[in-house]
Amino acid sequence: MIKLRHLILLAYVVVSPAIAAEPPASEASVRELLAITQSRKLVDSTMGQVDAMMQRSMKQALAGQSTLTADQQTIMDRRRTQMIALIREDMKWETLEPMFVDIYKQSFTQKEVNGMLDFYKSEPGQAVIAKMPLVMQNTMQAIQARMTTTFPKLQKLQQDAMAELRASRAK
Repeated sequence: MIKLRHLILLAYVVVSPAIAAEPPASEASVRELLAITQSRKLVDSTMGQVDAMMQRSMKQALAGQSTLTADQQTIMDRRRTQMIALIREDMKWETLEPMFVDIYKQSFTQKEVNGMLDFYKSEPGQAVIAKMPLVMQNTMQAIQARMTTTFPKLQKLQQDAMAELRASRAK
């Protein structure tokens, strides 16, 4: 029993300084990091990309169907506008920032945030920040292009599942 106590005490003595040496990131440093990386601007710019992606997705979903009437096109446009407005409201920076702050504080130590701040204040860091919207745009386009081959496969799987369910009910 005494050996177990000594082992626990030794583990505590060895591990405690390591734990104490890595405090979590402060809210102020995380907010500074979010400001330096222009996270708000990145979130805002994503909304335009979401709208464009939604337009393409709606066109793809209607592919092969007859041309929409003027009334139907008005309905589609109105619904897309409503969806974008909902996303903009729910994903605005004022709503997301506290969530980002909490996530960063839980995920990074102060030392790590300080390192990121040093990097993003440097010339290469500033280049990453400046080019990140382009990276995001290119990523969204690449994903959208990838989805043009994936979407028909998903539709086929859905149709097959529905046919299987109908066949199962018929038994």
